[in-house]
Amino acid sequence: MFRSPPVQLALALGSLALLSCAEDRTPTEPGAEPVTIASLATALAPNTWTLKAAAIGNANQLSAGVVPDASGQSIVYTLGGRFDDGGCGGGIASYKIGTNTWTGKGPGDPEVFNSNGVGKIGNTLYISGGETYCGGSWFIDGGFWAYDPATNTMTRKPTPPKLTADGVTGVIDGKLYVLPGLCNSDHYLEYPVYCETQPFRRLFRYNPATNRWATKQSAPHYHANGAGGVINGKFYVAGGSNIYGPKVEASLDRYNPATDTWTTLAPLPAAGAARGAVLQGKLYVVVETSNGRRAYAYDPATNRWAAKAAPRWDHPEIVPITWGGKPFLLAVGGIHFDPGALPNPTEVYAP
Repeated sequence: MFRSPPVQLALALGSLALLSCAEDRTPTEPGAEPVTIASLATALAPNTWTLKAAAIGNANQLSAGVVPDASGQSIVYTLGGRFDDGGCGGGIASYKIGTNTWTGKGPGDPEVFNSNGVGKIGNTLYISGGETYCGGSWFIDGGFWAYDPATNTMTRKPTPPKLTADGVTGVIDGKLYVLPGLCNSDHYLEYPVYCETQPFRRLFRYNPATNRWATKQSAPHYHANGAGGVINGKFYVAGGSNIYGPKVEASLDRYNPATDTWTTLAPLPAAGAARGAVLQGKLYVVVETSNGRRAYAYDPATNRWAAKAAPRWDHPEIVPITWGGKPFLLAVGGIHFDPGALPNPTEVYAP
């Protein structure tokens, strides 16, 4: 349910809004310092989340990736998603934190939600898998697309070995690593791209140089709706759920592509559906638990988790960005239904 922010937060947001409006202005007072993108970024207090403009279009269960512009500032692109609990979904939008503005890029592919995430190779964003209600009934689409922000074009790529969704994606050495959470089980006796059961923990790798998929070692745990990222050439995946056995997952698994092996590390302090990203060599994870939203940062050097501030709203995606030359996290998307189906505000996290 939407609640008005506390007075202190409202005042802080008002100050930031005024700064944002003055971002391109030069003060006239003698000796005054100009307000710049860098100074706005520096003004955010460490370990805090700040509200920004809500996503537009199909904000619920969307996916997101980041590509820098010519100046090095991050542009966030949202792909897919849906407006409410039905429909095909789809559409593309972009967000610039320097101006706090969203821009619609057009409807169309990928018409999915709850994908396996987005990976960036070069300046191309790859998105695989996903669910859809196109045709009037729910099913797992499992497609694969490449989005070029420079030309605003989406290209359908080779279908992965299985039709999957609700997974996590990472990029290592120019290759895409995808750990899905669910597999389409509608016709498993008829076609090899379907599975006997929906829970899924098999890892796939896509090589854009050969335009082919390869099957790699399965993860030790199920991570549907989990969080992950790449640190020092290894793929970390944490949290999520398993519709067989425990309903929620706290495990942290690390994949080493050099040996095609997984290692289980220190579990999350709380189990549940998770979203997260790597920032400054640590894996930041936000977990939706039965006792509320929790956030943690994992340090691979110590194999330990540390509690962090959690965002105010639920978001389907959290991505790392650069703003004014400094690193931040941006949480995007999501919808709150009381009152009405309204997109959740975007939130930026200062580490």
